[in-house]
Amino acid sequence: MPTLVQALGQPNALRRPSWEPPAETWSDRSHNSRSMGSTSPKSLLQSTFHDLPPASVIESACDTFFQYCHNQPYTFFHEGRFRQRLQERTWPDYLIFAFLSLAIRYSNDPWFEGNHAQAQDEYASRSWQLIVTSGCAVEEGADTAVVQAISLLAVVDSTAGRRRAAWVKIGLSIRLSQDLHLMMEPDPTLPIIEQEERRRLFWSIYLLDRFVSCSKQRPPVILDPDCQVQLPCDELDFRQGIACKTNTLTNLGTGAGDGPSTYRPGQFALLVLMVCVLGRCARYILDNRHSTGERAPFHPQSDYVTMSSVLLYYESFIDSGSEMQEIIRVSMLKPDGSVDQQLAGHMVLVRVLFHLCSCLLNHPFLLRERVIATQAKTPTPWLARSLETGLEHAGRLTKAYRDAKNAGCKVSGSFYGYCLLIAGTIHALYTHCPNPEVQQEAMENLVAEIGYLDEIARFWKNSTLIATGLRAFWAHSAKFSDLLNPQPLPYPYSGSDLHILWTSVDYGLMSGPDRPLSQNALAENSSPPAWGLSPWKDENEFDGSMAAPDYGLLLNNFENGCNTTNETSNRASAHQTSVNSAPFFLLNDGILDQSRPDTDFAVTNSNLFNANNDQPFRTGLTRTHSIT
Repeated sequence: MPTLVQALGQPNALRRPSWEPPAETWSDRSHNSRSMGSTSPKSLLQSTFHDLPPASVIESACDTFFQYCHNQPYTFFHEGRFRQRLQERTWPDYLIFAFLSLAIRYSNDPWFEGNHAQAQDEYASRSWQLIVTSGCAVEEGADTAVVQAISLLAVVDSTAGRRRAAWVKIGLSIRLSQDLHLMMEPDPTLPIIEQEERRRLFWSIYLLDRFVSCSKQRPPVILDPDCQVQLPCDELDFRQGIACKTNTLTNLGTGAGDGPSTYRPGQFALLVLMVCVLGRCARYILDNRHSTGERAPFHPQSDYVTMSSVLLYYESFIDSGSEMQEIIRVSMLKPDGSVDQQLAGHMVLVRVLFHLCSCLLNHPFLLRERVIATQAKTPTPWLARSLETGLEHAGRLTKAYRDAKNAGCKVSGSFYGYCLLIAGTIHALYTHCPNPEVQQEAMENLVAEIGYLDEIARFWKNSTLIATGLRAFWAHSAKFSDLLNPQPLPYPYSGSDLHILWTSVDYGLMSGPDRPLSQNALAENSSPPAWGLSPWKDENEFDGSMAAPDYGLLLNNFENGCNTTNETSNRASAHQTSVNSAPFFLLNDGILDQSRPDTDFAVTNSNLFNANNDQPFRTGLTRTHSIT
């Protein structure tokens, strides 16, 4: 059976109409690359990506990086300063190799035609080799360039499913940043731009540390009290080199700071604050260790209540009720009317993470785990409201992502995959809700989320596995529908069922090709149609023969199934309706438009899958109804 994994390697027709012969090869003062005798990328074969490409290719990759990667969400560089050093050729080769490895996944440059995956892997490998052999990471005179390079490589490894390699590189970048005192305020004698670049480098490492820690037994390394550097300033001030005094994480991280009430964090500062809460939510909700002193989630002094209160406090900064299109129109457009992606990148992710935190805190499985851990008698009305809150925020998360796409934002960052996964697991459970209206809306959102994951998977290997795993989870989600019942029930899950549930919400496990949900966690009692799913393979090849799923037909069939369901039928009948309605899409990997991005990131059959034409997709969870 053809799979999404195979689809990612399909050769594509490049959109750029012509290609100038390359200029001289980039070289560094410390590492000289070999000159290329041929100007044709087809003739360079393996040796092409062992050396740096011509300067014109690097400059093109620079344009691509600052359009698609910068502030998405990491800010490793000041664009003007980076370009200046690029022209002066003062960047070390190991940084340029790491930079290229991340940037070229979005590139249309003919230099990489048909070899994007090979180039990414070889550039990353070459960068790491230079760092290790040169000893630059352990020299006393090490500067921020090595921290920037290792952080870039950590992103590459993490999103490629190389968890252990990513974990090592993140740890190294954190220790180096601490050795360079990046967690403290920089030397005031440094240029203003360099001071802020150091701050943003540290906070980008902080984001990376928290993202990869959305997993069991993966605690974050950076402690919040150690972060004494001020929060990032506004993006426009950073570009122009304007000095700004902002608040600190210590003051604002708990919502109980003593800073001035007039202070309004910029979008990057808001993102840091939201990721701080995400880290706390992940440790609370994903850590299944049972503590005798833990308070029940409904206790007024519990961690659950504290984090929920902090989220409410931050919502006043986020203004989540405003339409995203209006926010972008007012303050995030370029003079030519196009979206300023560097301004919009942090704003979009802040809103998505706000809903992700609420989804984690109110996830049907994770919340019940915390209740069981405290062995407290749970009030049924409280649990019912919490379940509704989780479903509401899952719908709002998907709507925020869709609204950003519709507004012209490039929402293809790798961590969106985990956000869509958590919302998708909630919606997968609710496709078995006895209420047909809720069931249909959950299915519509689930289809959208898997479609978005398939789009992101064009650029990030781990999103392929996440999409595959979400399909696999839905195939067996009917057995977990008791999680939607707020009544006290015996806990029936153990062994393989618990492994399925924990794996489905674990960013690390869902991103790792060695333990995909579709092969290991769901190996027992599986139905044959569900297991034509294969994990990510190193061979990125695809024969191009698989037809695209008909999303419109899926929703029509599901709606017809719901309309014929007797509202008084038992839960098993409702489950059968949903299972029979959508196996061909949710149990099979979708096909993607394999052309590289220029402006849209659209899926191939946009006439079949068009969220704009579906009212439930536009409004999110807006109906007033019972979910039981």
